[in-house]
Amino acid sequence: MVIIAFTFSVIPKIIEVSNKSLEFSKKEDAIFNMMSKAMDISLKEYDEENTKYDDILLTGNSNVLECNISTNYRTGGFKGGRNCINHIMESDIGSDSNEPPFDDVDDYNGYNEKVKNGHTTYDIHVTAGYTDEWNSYNNDNLNFIFTNRSNNTKTNIKRIEIKVSQKNHIISSVKYYSANIGHIKIGSVLW
Repeated sequence: MVIIAFTFSVIPKIIEVSNKSLEFSKKEDAIFNMMSKAMDISLKEYDEENTKYDDILLTGNSNVLECNISTNYRTGGFKGGRNCINHIMESDIGSDSNEPPFDDVDDYNGYNEKVKNGHTTYDIHVTAGYTDEWNSYNNDNLNFIFTNRSNNTKTNIKRIEIKVSQKNHIISSVKYYSANIGHIKIGSVLW
């Protein structure tokens, strides 16, 4: 009788701990998938135009990050380095809403994915937008203000945010920043 009473008093605690462990495992899986999506996006080109050109792209801004179309280089650039020789403008951020090909970071703007793990379903949602950037530069202070731009004004930095949620409750989110730096070829190899 004592053994049966002990068993019935312990079993609920074991079930409670087991359920908490299962819940933690589901959240861990959701976060892993979110981070995998962030890694996938981080390996993509900065802009649609970078799938065609190696250039630092033009934004139309008049700050230190804008590539100089007279010299074809950004401030601090050097011959043979990254350049804007083709004078290509950045493209607008659209919403491809899950339409491939996903070959640059802002193709993921509006991307939604439902992930099923056993009986649990959670959502991965991605937004991409331009951020504010500094208008002046001195050797002591570089000031970035990382915010989303609502008016799609082009800048040299894009912010990608990936959120994972379940039943409209956000489990976790991560932000990734991508910069307009173009490519450089060293020994005919793209860097």
